[in-house]
Amino acid sequence: MMSLRQLLPLPISALLFTACVSTAPSPIPPAPLTRAAEAPIDGAEYRRHLEDAYTEIVAREGKPLAGSQVDSQAAASIPIPEHRTINGAVSLFSTKMRESIQTSLHRSAKYRTMIDRELAGQQLPRGLAWLPVIESAYLPTLTSKAGAHGVWQFMPETAREYGLRVDWWVDERADPERSTKAAAAYLRDLYRQFGDWSLALAAYNCGPGRVRQALVRTGATTFWELLDLSALPKETRGYVPTFYATLLIAGDPETYGFTLLSPVQHDAQRVEVAGPVSLQYLAEVTGVGNDLLRELNPELKRGMLPPGRRSVRIPAVAALALSERATTVKDEDDNLAVCSFRLRRGDTIAKLAKKLGTEPETILAMNNLEAGDRLAGGRSIYLPVRARELGVLLRQADDVYTVVKGDTLYSIAKRHGLSAADLRELNDLRGGSTLKPGQKLRVAPGRSMTAGGG
Repeated sequence: MMSLRQLLPLPISALLFTACVSTAPSPIPPAPLTRAAEAPIDGAEYRRHLEDAYTEIVAREGKPLAGSQVDSQAAASIPIPEHRTINGAVSLFSTKMRESIQTSLHRSAKYRTMIDRELAGQQLPRGLAWLPVIESAYLPTLTSKAGAHGVWQFMPETAREYGLRVDWWVDERADPERSTKAAAAYLRDLYRQFGDWSLALAAYNCGPGRVRQALVRTGATTFWELLDLSALPKETRGYVPTFYATLLIAGDPETYGFTLLSPVQHDAQRVEVAGPVSLQYLAEVTGVGNDLLRELNPELKRGMLPPGRRSVRIPAVAALALSERATTVKDEDDNLAVCSFRLRRGDTIAKLAKKLGTEPETILAMNNLEAGDRLAGGRSIYLPVRARELGVLLRQADDVYTVVKGDTLYSIAKRHGLSAADLRELNDLRGGSTLKPGQKLRVAPGRSMTAGGG
């Protein structure tokens, strides 16, 4: 997990997160549901503070610092080592980073119940629920410069390895519940490899391969030996101490000048819906605020459900209304910014991209295709354009054809799905007319497209 992490203190007994707790649906309220207010935080600025903290911690590795008393009760799930860098991290959290840490501590209340449940299911220490403090400040859409993303800051390759979907439509690294399941499985595997939480956490940060190589190269047996030898990246040498500092503060937040909120109990539940369909349209159907739906479903990168069946989180009061239309809403969404298109003979991704004014890579990505894939006529693919606009764009591109050497009336007509008679009629050509290179001909092939079909 080669990401730039973030730090917040929280009480170990509260190490959990609250996701979506299913409850029985009730009638839709007359007024749209809206998102609750939350203290703002600048993720990029927060990350910069963390990088500065790591640097400062490493710079003080050889200097004695005022110690902090370990709260064994708060840290009971993971024993906290005694090391000067941990004391230094506690000092930084309690002073320079106090404001941003406090905001993140409060945000953790949204996820504590859910994270506690997932960690218990994997038989992992509850203390790991505070790891997002130094990962993301519990911001589901935070992305590091290295490309790590989500509450648990997964890199794409590791995310896919642990069953998360990461593609043009969806990035489940931003799904707090699914990414927590994956993170718990990954942390469990790392602990099995190293048999020590300090080494496992270092591996979570910089990768298990790098930690193994450092152990072999130096002959060290503990993370703290690797730290003293500067055998791991600077970020990792600061990362592990900051996690333990978080546990210290979490065990007794008031002593360090922090407060915690009670876990928030959400009433959202999942409803399986056939896509593609936009969250904006689902908001219209259910009376739920669009901003709230986006907040509940941060993994939907384009603000829409992908093709096929997929669950969407929605407040319980609106779940029944959506369930009743779950299979039909995709056909009703007139503003959906994608549509399916049936390929004709001679169509290529490059040609279609040029006609639509987009990049070939976009069309490839949204259809999970590679540049060299062969596309047969009759196959349906998705294009990044509204159905009502697609025909106009294609006609504008296809209405005029420039004759090249070797063309015949028959070959041009066939290429554009016309008969020779149709082509003559469109261009007022008499029988026996000779075509000349550079001549412009009107062509109007038929096209097939739908807003939500497969």
